[in-house]
Amino acid sequence: MTRRSLALAAAVLALACALRAAAEDPQRISLEVLVAYISDQEGGVDPRAKELHAQLSDQFRYRTLRVLDQRRFDLPLGVTEGLELPTGKLLNLRAFQLGPRGVLLAVTVRGSLQTDLRIPNGHLVVIGAEGYQDGKLVISLQPSW
Repeated sequence: MTRRSLALAAAVLALACALRAAAEDPQRISLEVLVAYISDQEGGVDPRAKELHAQLSDQFRYRTLRVLDQRRFDLPLGVTEGLELPTGKLLNLRAFQLGPRGVLLAVTVRGSLQTDLRIPNGHLVVIGAEGYQDGKLVISLQPSW
């Protein structure tokens, strides 16, 4: 085999490996976003917030947990998606790295929050956003890929 043939074979092999890695490593995530309201006022737990309630009930005391918005984003890496919160502020979400330990997600609420979170596939993360009415807004994020 000539050097040229070996170089061509190596290039084809490298391309095949890159294509296989791209197929196994998605360039987008599905992101479930839930915006909820918690309060000490009597009101009960919204059935749509069952998983959020299971996570929050040991950490916070509240008598109302109500879902205000629930969305699923098909989020390509590097693209920012926005969602207006009930306070009028904008929640921005951007997935910018996907690896074995999870997705690295930039989360910003204009004027009050700016953070990066690494979230494993399928895990639920809860962020306390800010005061709202007589309670607080909480945002849960659950990525999958």
